[in-house]
Amino acid sequence: MALAIFSLFWVLFLNSGDVIAFAIICVLSGAAVGADMTLIPAIFAQRIAHIGASTTDGFGLWSFVSKFSLAFAAVILLPSLELAGFRPGQENSAAALSVLTWTYALVPCGLKLLAIMVLQRTDLRQI
Repeated sequence: MALAIFSLFWVLFLNSGDVIAFAIICVLSGAAVGADMTLIPAIFAQRIAHIGASTTDGFGLWSFVSKFSLAFAAVILLPSLELAGFRPGQENSAAALSVLTWTYALVPCGLKLLAIMVLQRTDLRQI
């Protein structure tokens, strides 16, 4: 999560034409997403096995929460971008591009920081 936060934070400082910097950000954030997509389900599966819960129910819930979070993000963020005047595939104002940049960079960072804070306050031995 720290790698994702670190890499996405630098999006705020990109300018038009910063292709190499954006490629580095893509590689770093992609590695972070890859780790999230492999390690977290593995830890979840291990925990399900440890407590003796149904893997079918556990991963059914996992799938639901994953899909719900994506839908929730789309319902909140896409209308916000539209209100800011962002139009995909068209010329956009500096203000609309700024909202897109802040949404792309800061929303994931904020959510990952929130997750880190929750994990720090959670006694993982009890879960």
